[in-house]
Amino acid sequence: MNNAKIYMPFQALKGYEEEIKKASTKKEERKILLDDRIDALNYILKEIKVNDIIKIIYYNKSSYLLKKGLLSKLNYNKQYLFLDNKKIYFKDIYDIEKVEVF
Repeated sequence: MNNAKIYMPFQALKGYEEEIKKASTKKEERKILLDDRIDALNYILKEIKVNDIIKIIYYNKSSYLLKKGLLSKLNYNKQYLFLDNKKIYFKDIYDIEKVEVF
């Protein structure tokens, strides 16, 4: 069974594949929100309620993500919400809207 070693893939550079993956994932810079956009977000955050279906765009470490789901918790004092068990801080929200269910 020592012949099996002959057919093992050769990697000249250890960690090369991981570095290629890191380089290919482009980090997106956090956008600076203007006052009118912040006011609009604050208005929507005050209008939505637990059990509403919402669609949200938020910053997550290196990029913006779009998520749609059930608003399960909303904490104004600590400035976060839970959307399908995902904690999202108000400061990370770029856009949010209530989705009408028919």
